[in-house]
Formats: sequence, structure tokens, C-alpha cells
Amino acid sequence: MFDYIFIYDLQNYTPESSDKELEIDEHVDMELIAGVSQKESCCADEEMDVDTSLCTGDSQLDASLSMHDYCGSTPGYSDIRNQCTQTHISCKLIDACTQTDTDLWTSDTWVQTEKSIFFSYRDATTQVDKPLMTYENIKNSDDKVSFYTGIPNAYSFEALFNEIKDDAEEQTGRKTKNIPMETDETRSRGESGRPRSLRLIDEFLLVLMRIRLGLLLEDLADRFRISTNTCGAIFNKWIDYLDVQFQFLVKWPSRSNIDSTMPYSFQKKYPKCRVVIDCTEIKTETPHSLLLKSAMYSDYKSHMTFKSLVGISPAGVVTFVSDLYTGSTSDKQITNLSGIVDLCEEGDAIMADKGFLISDLTTPKGVDLIIPPFKSKKKAFTPREVRQTKDIANLRIHVERQMERIKNFRILQGVMPISMASQSSKIWKLCTRLTNLQPPLVLTK
Repeated sequence: MFDYIFIYDLQNYTPESSDKELEIDEHVDMELIAGVSQKESCCADEEMDVDTSLCTGDSQLDASLSMHDYCGSTPGYSDIRNQCTQTHISCKLIDACTQTDTDLWTSDTWVQTEKSIFFSYRDATTQVDKPLMTYENIKNSDDKVSFYTGIPNAYSFEALFNEIKDDAEEQTGRKTKNIPMETDETRSRGESGRPRSLRLIDEFLLVLMRIRLGLLLEDLADRFRISTNTCGAIFNKWIDYLDVQFQFLVKWPSRSNIDSTMPYSFQKKYPKCRVVIDCTEIKTETPHSLLLKSAMYSDYKSHMTFKSLVGISPAGVVTFVSDLYTGSTSDKQITNLSGIVDLCEEGDAIMADKGFLISDLTTPKGVDLIIPPFKSKKKAFTPREVRQTKDIANLRIHVERQMERIKNFRILQGVMPISMASQSSKIWKLCTRLTNLQPPLVLTK
């Protein structure tokens, strides 16, 4: 039985010499042999039981390949290494290529497969630096939560996260095609995708910070200590996921619900009002296509814009939000395409600005249209028309206040990059839905 094995020339080893003992090269430094002997005497109390099979040439080859594999696989022996178990023995060897002494760190005899080496490397690539910004930095202050995320307090933030976190691990993961995300089960089978760089709650915070503060990806990448590409991938995945998960924040209410929450100001003047609607625009960059330039140019803003319709209940809660349309689309076209009139019942009323000439859409469905009266060319407003205009303006102001709340998300301010056009509607709807978590605009009493 060999307590220590000296391997000096792997290339000169052949299977036919498996029954012969390995001979020590004449060039081996005698001081090295003396050092090994001294080490042997010091470790006598900790002698390990080594299988007698190590005395064979094949076992020596396995151990040799195992030791050399720390610096990479040995050419020509990869198949043999994959088939054998790697038994590590405390020893000192002479490198076959450089003929220099190399210390090997080992522990008690243990078995390691190639898969475990692979996963150890994967675990080592997981981020270990704490981000400069985490949820723990803001959760004790409702003002900070509101500032960074647009959600009024930490309780609402955590309630939202708990609602969506069950599926977030799978739906927002960075995985390649046909490769599931990393779990204990998939890890054991070697089928997992890329590991996450951040916790789920911090990824959620990152997305909300981008839409609330309008931060650039480079800024967020520095704050969370990740790469810009990773930051962009996280944002895109979460926007798609939240667009589905947060649909419950904007619901079309029943007629009885509208009546039970209708403020006195509406009950007195327009008790049949079901929804107050208005359109708004957000600026975007100029596209290269001449056709898109013509479609997106807004005469009202004198800029390339996206346009959307928003409807609120008399109580000031958002009950409808449409997709984004090109800036040249008229209010009437958006109203027709969005389908909001189809949601109303016979006997309901829609309050809008005088620019919504949609009586031909509402009348056939038995829906009244409440808009300010038009002034004729030769006649001034009558006292009744003046009071009507004032009453409608006082009630319509709430939808304008709601638009202001939505645009407090700074990603909608300024000019939206044209590269975000594919996700602009999802971002717009997400910002609109989050405003329903804020206190109501109109008092019910």
C-alpha cells in the first residue's frame, strides 16, 4: 500500500504497465523526498485508509487525472475522467508538464462528479455584493416608499408583492429556450437556467423605481450592482408579468357599485353618470418611417405622441384605461376602438369634453352624453347654458387631476424613447393602475 504517490510523467504511462510500480525519476530532488518523509512522520496519527485498488495502474491513472484536472481537463483522457470517481489523497506531486512542485489542497477521501463541479462554479457566479439600494432601505418610511415606487406606503407595497410573488420566480426568470429556471430539482438534473442576480423583491423595486423616477438603466445598474444588460432584461420581463398580474387594479364596476359610492355633487346634478372620460398624450421620439411620422404627429402637442383614453368613476377611481394609439388619432376614433361605450348599460350617461362628438355612438345604445353646450356664432350663452358649462367643468376637473397623478410617474414625462414603443402601452397601463392605490380624489360625502 502506498501512502504517497509520486507522478512525474503521465505521457510515458501505458495501460500495459498497470501491474508495475511507478518508478521515481532520477531527476527528482532528494530534498523533496526527505520533505515528504518528514511530512509522513508528522501525519502518522492521522493516517487515512486508502483502498488497495489504488495500487493498480488504473487507479493511479485515475488519481493522476483527478489531480491534474484542477487546472483543466487533460487532452485525450476526458472520457476516462468522466467515467471514474475522483478520489483525493493528501499528497505532493511533480507536475508532468513543468516538473515543478505543486501543492494540492485536499480533505478526507470524498467523491466528486463533474456535475457537482459545474454547479459549484454556477453558485460562485451568483452576486455576493449587496446592492446600494434594497427594499430594507426604504420600508420603514412611507414617504420614501411613495417617492421611489409611487405606492403610498410599505403595507401596500408588501401586499402587492405577496399577491404576485408565487409565480414571479418562474415568469420573470432569465432562462433560455427549453431550459427551466434554477430550482433544487432542476439543479440536480443539470437543467437550470441562469441564476438571479437580485432577490425578487429587489427586482420588483427596481422596476417601480424606473417607472416612478424615470431612471436610466445605467443608473439602476449602478444602484443595484448589476450589469446594464441584466437590468434591462429584468425590466422587460417584469413589465410583461405585471401587465397581466395587475389587471385587477382597474375593474369596470357595476351600476349598483357606482350608485353606492357616488358623491353628493354628482347625485345632485348628474345621478346617471357612469363614467367621466378624457384623452391624454405622452411625447415620444420621432420614428424613421415617414408613414409613422404622419400617423404619430399631434397637432395639439406639435410633437410625435402616443394617445390614450382614461375613464374614472364619479368617485374618482380609474375604471377604464385604453391602449396607446398614435397621436393623430381623434378622440372619437379612440372611444370607438377602445370599446368603452359597449361597457355602458342603457340609461347610463358618459361625461366628456366638448371635443368628444360621439353622440352617434352612444344614442343607439341608449346612453346619454353629457358635454358642455356649444356656442352658436350669433348668440351668446344663455344663463342656463352658463350654469351647465360651469357644473360640468367642476365635475370634469377630477379626471384632469387623475391624469396628473398618472403623469407623476416620470417615465411618462419628457420624451419616451421610440425603442420602448413595443411596451409603451403596458407601461402606461401599469402607471395608471398603480394610481388606484392612492387615496380617492373625490370625497363621497
